[in-house]
Amino acid sequence: MTDWMDNPWFLGIWVALALPSLALVAWDLHRNNAHLISLMKVVWLLTVAYSGPIGLLIYWRTGRKEIPDDSIWRRSFRSVAHCYSGCGLGEIVGVTIAVGIFAMGNTGTALLTFTLAYMTGFGLTLGPLM
Repeated sequence: MTDWMDNPWFLGIWVALALPSLALVAWDLHRNNAHLISLMKVVWLLTVAYSGPIGLLIYWRTGRKEIPDDSIWRRSFRSVAHCYSGCGLGEIVGVTIAVGIFAMGNTGTALLTFTLAYMTGFGLTLGPLM
């Protein structure tokens, strides 16, 4: 399955789609959703940075305040976005520290990335409640 995912063409196309998606969500957050709390802006930027156009679609359908019907599925997508963005950030930072700086093996890398992913995911989920 990963043969096509690590193809340079696939990665190039994905970046070509992800960057405009990220720019669009940043523009929309600034222009139309400036009233969102700062933490939610970070959550949506990270979600779209990780997921490209898929994340943008999820933001557009569930994260904008302009949608009149705040259904349970919209709220659930917003809740998942907190954990998704935080866990992803923890994983990226953890791998960068463990492998890139300390050249740790698999066990150390797994422990550090799990710990950081859990802590940042929990923090971004708990943040709006405080």
